[in-house]
Amino acid sequence: MDAQNDDLGEDVIEEIPPRVIRFPAVEYNGATVTEITLQPLTIEMIMAAQKQGNEIAQASHLIQKSAGIAPQLVAKLSPKVLEVASRYFARFLPSDPPAAGVAPSPG
Repeated sequence: MDAQNDDLGEDVIEEIPPRVIRFPAVEYNGATVTEITLQPLTIEMIMAAQKQGNEIAQASHLIQKSAGIAPQLVAKLSPKVLEVASRYFARFLPSDPPAAGVAPSPG
């Protein structure tokens, strides 16, 4: 969580810890894989992922780079892993501010 103190004119950014995701066993390259550990993202990782195409390709790229695993292993993972990883990655991405002069829609 970011802490902001406008009175002092400073922002304090707290480190986001790694995230372990456990899942049913997947066989890859002669090994059984039952978990991955996602490391915090860097701007470089995010920028590289944005060049990958659609959202699934981008999230898959981030899983590969963040967990340090082969793209072939990422391809074998359940879509549920993609969903959980995407929630973790969202913590590193800027939120989209509403367009200037346009009120946010209720809901």
